[in-house]
Amino acid sequence: MEVQDMSPNKEVKRTYVITAATGRTGSHIARALLKAGHLVRALGRDADRLKPLVELGAEGFVGELSDELFMRRSFDGADAAYLVVPGGHDARDFRREFADTGSVYAQAAEATSLPAAVFLSTIGAHDDRYRGFILTHGDVEHILNKLKGVNILHLRAPKFSENLFYFLPASQAADALVTPLDPDAQFDMAHSKDIGEAALQRLLALDFEGNTSVELHGREVLTMRIIAERLSQIAGRNIAVRKALRQDDIEAMVMAGMQRDFSTLINDTWDTFSRFGLLRAPTAQASIRATSSIDDFLRADFLPAFNHREAA
Repeated sequence: MEVQDMSPNKEVKRTYVITAATGRTGSHIARALLKAGHLVRALGRDADRLKPLVELGAEGFVGELSDELFMRRSFDGADAAYLVVPGGHDARDFRREFADTGSVYAQAAEATSLPAAVFLSTIGAHDDRYRGFILTHGDVEHILNKLKGVNILHLRAPKFSENLFYFLPASQAADALVTPLDPDAQFDMAHSKDIGEAALQRLLALDFEGNTSVELHGREVLTMRIIAERLSQIAGRNIAVRKALRQDDIEAMVMAGMQRDFSTLINDTWDTFSRFGLLRAPTAQASIRATSSIDDFLRADFLPAFNHREAA
């Protein structure tokens, strides 16, 4: 995809800070900004994983995103930042640690007079009734909204298409799409490249002021039943959808090495979708639509993984 530099003066080089630069969206954004001629500070915990971006011209910043001194050094003199709070399945108190990282971002941005930032949030973060990871992103939105003099755009993204891999182990064992999410609950979904591209275009344009938000909607409204039907058509065989029990799913994740708090929050998220369906804000300030097709993702990525069986 050709990068369209929407900045008013295309000759001006900006300095961008990309948190979680080796992640799905951060890597896409960093590479595109470098291609457009901008300066990129790529942040991550692992120098080896940052190396491909450094070889493309990025400045690698190795450190912890929860370290305020590190974030101050990263933000100092930058024009804008892409903010992601990575979630760790080993967190004993996920919500607190998530909010703490958001507070570090806010304190560092204020201390360095960072002009602007795009925060990767989630659809539903506007409503405190919604639980799980939706609530944790809402917490960080509230923290960032208290900043003075920093223009903040909350990009409220839908479920990543890649989130379907979460259901893979149980689904492979049952040869069915097994999920704790209600099979008929409606939700938005987009590929990580769509989400990264949406953030990229706003970082290039920097056309937002104060605290604002934009929702990225999926190309179509989906349910797990619809996904199972599409998967069946692509696979050429019937793949049913089965609902897993919440507690069974939590225990399976704990057995796999994840913290109970993290496992519970994931299921709180599925419960929110099951209860409320589409979590779009009724008065969203703006919305954009993803271009990726769930069928393409199922065909190219999910089905090959679903069909893979380790040799006995």
